[in-house]
Amino acid sequence: MPYIIAEEDWLCISAEFERVCNLPHACGALDGKHIRIKKLAGSGSLFYNYKNFSVVMIALVDSDYKFIWLNVGSYGSSSDGQIFRDSELRPKLEERTLGLPPPSHLLNADRDIPYFLIGDDAFPLRSWIMKPYSR
Repeated sequence: MPYIIAEEDWLCISAEFERVCNLPHACGALDGKHIRIKKLAGSGSLFYNYKNFSVVMIALVDSDYKFIWLNVGSYGSSSDGQIFRDSELRPKLEERTLGLPPPSHLLNADRDIPYFLIGDDAFPLRSWIMKPYSR
């Protein structure tokens, strides 16, 4: 991620998530996808997942499924959580240098609510990543 998205752009993305999904303060959806490949010579089991050989693509998309950030080529044996942990996106979120807007009030809220990404169970629950309840 060579650049930072401006706060105004994050606010536009968030407004679209609220309009389309009725989810305020969401700034992107994060998920991984295995892309099947032929076994690479000398790779051993690095690219083998539980079914076949693959590389993993992890993407952050807006409410129209347009890419905001993309990581492609990780070993198929790696989980989404492992790949995210080692990505350049995670430290930017943790250090608050990604450019997300500062927390702000929602209607009928008694405190400021942070802007966040949406992920599944593979990702850690943090103030900057929300995920659904398990099961």
